[in-house]
Amino acid sequence: MPGPMKLRGIIIIGALFLGAFTAFIIPGKTTMSSPGEEVKKTRTGFDLWDFFPSLENMENDSVIIPLKRAGRLFLIDAKVDDETGNLIFDSGTQDMVLNSTYFRKYIQTEKVDSKGITGDVGSVEQAIIRRIEFADLEYRNMPVHLADLGHIENRKGVKILGLFGFNLLRKYEIVIDALNNELKLYRIDKAGKRVQGSTSGFEQDYMQKIEGSGDILFLNGTIGGKLLNFCFDTAAETNVISSSSGKPVLNTLTITRRTMLKGAGSTTSEVLFGRMNDFVIGNRQIGNMETVISNLHSLNEAYNTHIDGILGCSFLEHGIVCVNFVKSQVGIRFIKGEKE
Repeated sequence: MPGPMKLRGIIIIGALFLGAFTAFIIPGKTTMSSPGEEVKKTRTGFDLWDFFPSLENMENDSVIIPLKRAGRLFLIDAKVDDETGNLIFDSGTQDMVLNSTYFRKYIQTEKVDSKGITGDVGSVEQAIIRRIEFADLEYRNMPVHLADLGHIENRKGVKILGLFGFNLLRKYEIVIDALNNELKLYRIDKAGKRVQGSTSGFEQDYMQKIEGSGDILFLNGTIGGKLLNFCFDTAAETNVISSSSGKPVLNTLTITRRTMLKGAGSTTSEVLFGRMNDFVIGNRQIGNMETVISNLHSLNEAYNTHIDGILGCSFLEHGIVCVNFVKSQVGIRFIKGEKE
């Protein structure tokens, strides 16, 4: 396998709708690698870890953050400086992205180009936000990217301040319970164990090791007996399968209609919509998950690794997911009724 290649940007995956997908690739920061190879960061852009010592003020050993729904998007109540509204929980987002509609007054760096799943998106800018607050967490002097997220607000009819992902949460054990609309965070020690005062550890039916050291989570699964690499994206309202996955995979899908895939820019593409019937993770088979078939070439280039698909809300409906970046592992507790 060839060594890691330096990219001209980082990828920020936003909301994947049944008819729209938002993705930004922002130049000048990150080097991605193939699964199992180290992820390295350059010093040409903001590095969140430079700000971590002063960015949180969590009083308790654990916190439960209610997740609101806008369609299949997960939202949390937040305050960004003096602006209140909603943040989208988007685990496919490499860095934090704020809606430029509400933060135009901030000092910004030069614009950089971005691309999405359907091609060029436009330009985004960088800024420093004084304070971001949600639940018991407080982040100060945060580096963020600014982009127009008006298309998400228009579709969902709610005020969207921005998107955030695992990069803000990786110092904690993260439990995503879509069934009960809860995001649970637990303090952990240097070994990744929950600190005294927290509840007992997560009981899982299946565990995978997290490859690499980035903030994007990849999961291995099989369809039609073929091992596939999926990006885990909590803001994807439906799953995605690459159109280049091959006949053994594509023949297991039930196609019901065609639909239009719209990116963050003006470009659209026609895709197939249907059901994923033969997905297996560990020894569990999960069927009848909504999916679209799309060309993922742009995302493959952005991650510098081959991606066979995206697992989103359709997948989260089948279990509770626990992510521990310190232990480099992700666990899943399936709902009853999944086939073993």
